[in-house]
Amino acid sequence: MKAMYVLKAVGFDENYAESILKKDPDELSGGERHRVALAQVLIKEPNIIILDEPTGTMDPMTRIQVTDSIIKAREELNQSFLIISHDMEFVLDVCDRACLMRGGRILKIGEPESIIEELTPKEKEKMLSEE
Repeated sequence: MKAMYVLKAVGFDENYAESILKKDPDELSGGERHRVALAQVLIKEPNIIILDEPTGTMDPMTRIQVTDSIIKAREELNQSFLIISHDMEFVLDVCDRACLMRGGRILKIGEPESIIEELTPKEKEKMLSEE
């Protein structure tokens, strides 16, 4: 079943994925809801997935679960993601390429580590919790 396949691709084991299919959304944790939402997108087999500030309102545990789910989906399903984020730690964890923009202009494209080198001290303070 395709639903089971994508649920496993976002990090659920087979037994738990089966149980999720029988649950209502209010019976799921925040992290589970985010991963199920990602699975709902993946089941449609898009060419590219765009995520706008995917970690914006997440607690640290949910952020870890969603990060792991995105990485697993990239590996298992060979999906491409375009992620818009100010959370540079998330970008470092998930992305293999990044783009620095200021004032609507692209200033640099490269590996996330090279983009961090281009951030101003104020941007680093705002976008990185550990530096």
